[in-house]
Amino acid sequence: MKDDLGRRMKRDYEDALRLSLPRRSYVVIRIDGRAFHSFTSDLERPYCRALADALDQAAVYLCSEMIGCRFAYGQSDEYSFLLTDFEKPDAPLWFDGNVQKIVSVSASLFTAAFQRTFPSTKIAGFDSRVMVISQRSEVENYFLWRQLDASANSLNMLASAHYSHAELLHQSTARKHEMLHEKGLNWAKQSADFKRGRVVRKLERAWQVDLEIPIFNRDRSYLDALIPSPELPSPIALSS
Repeated sequence: MKDDLGRRMKRDYEDALRLSLPRRSYVVIRIDGRAFHSFTSDLERPYCRALADALDQAAVYLCSEMIGCRFAYGQSDEYSFLLTDFEKPDAPLWFDGNVQKIVSVSASLFTAAFQRTFPSTKIAGFDSRVMVISQRSEVENYFLWRQLDASANSLNMLASAHYSHAELLHQSTARKHEMLHEKGLNWAKQSADFKRGRVVRKLERAWQVDLEIPIFNRDRSYLDALIPSPELPSPIALSS
């Protein structure tokens, strides 16, 4: 009776809303800080190196746990991970593509790794979402978009560290640059990772953080080397 009841519970309820990712696609998982405006309210501004380092180390840890992870890109309080499963016909997909498992485990592992590296009396939390992108060019566009967001975020962070919300309200990007120059500050001279984000990639069998990444839409070769091209599986020979 116990086994029959268990099978029915799993069939009728536990598996009723199970979603599975399609095979042979690009999968992007984005981890994002929950209520991080409050979590970071008492940290160094505009850029807290200890916070960024903790996010990077959490990303390194998650990359090492994910099956099929190719690289990760981080900026502000988020990290995006690219996973693929088309390198070999039998290449596995993380948790067999179970969406509930992927989003819950990725968020929990990232949160735990971050909290271990960045001890705080506040409780950090991260959410996770998963996307399936069919075309390689759109994967590149996704990471271009996130880096454009990184540049906009970093400018706003630098400006808000020196001007009030009211002073910056409705100001254009060009005007924010001018306002910073009026205080002797130049956004262009800030550290590359603050302006452009960071990449975690595998070099010599170890996951490493690159803090000097280029501007993606100016140096296409950087992303091109990180995003694999899909290969059609070899046909399976059939016995006569």
